Amino acid sequence: MEKVFLIGDNESLLSELSELLKTDYEIADELDETAEIIFELSSSDKDFKIKILNFIDEKNSKATVISTSLTTSVLEQAVNSRYPERLTGAGIYPTFSESKGIEIASSKYTSQKHLLKCRQVFESIGKKVTEVTDRTGMINMRIISMIINEAYLVLQEGTASKNDIDTAMKLGTNYPHGPIEWSEKLGIPLVYNILLAMSEEFGDDRYRITPLLKEKYLETFKAELL
Repeated sequence: MEKVFLIGDNESLLSELSELLKTDYEIADELDETAEIIFELSSSDKDFKIKILNFIDEKNSKATVISTSLTTSVLEQAVNSRYPERLTGAGIYPTFSESKGIEIASSKYTSQKHLLKCRQVFESIGKKVTEVTDRTGMINMRIISMIINEAYLVLQEGTASKNDIDTAMKLGTNYPHGPIEWSEKLGIPLVYNILLAMSEEFGDDRYRITPLLKEKYLETFKAELL
């Protein structure tokens, strides 16, 4: 495989992808023009993601860039990039290695050469690749986030306990995780920001964040500041 570089602030995701690729991810200071594939795995904060992309552009001008595109579309990232033609998006999230497939997306600026390279990278690690329209949340995480949001509403209403909700969904739908458990594995900030981004993009009440989920997000946010 070509020289791969991973950059981001989610250590668990960096480790998970590194294990799949069977490569050690390198520290940011070592990024240079020799990198051929760059994974951008920053947090769901758009401004921070743009800073990382700008850093990548300063250090490397030719590599295919595969960026997490669940809370920020490929197009939103591309218009802030010096080399938008090499930017591709992928539905990469904590625990994505458990899935047999992966979603990828492109903007109107993405070249076919870089999109093909993105596809080949994931196929080389055994993923079935699905190309989707460049939209917030893509498909998998968009639906999962909505299920999680509804589960928190059920929990908030006192209809069922956390364990009962998770058990019912695992037995009834054969999901690998219950929705509350899933939110903890994915990270509540990711779920929260996907729902927030979809609400802003579509202006639809069905993406309105449940008060209990927002409360859990704020607790997580506060814990990170301590």
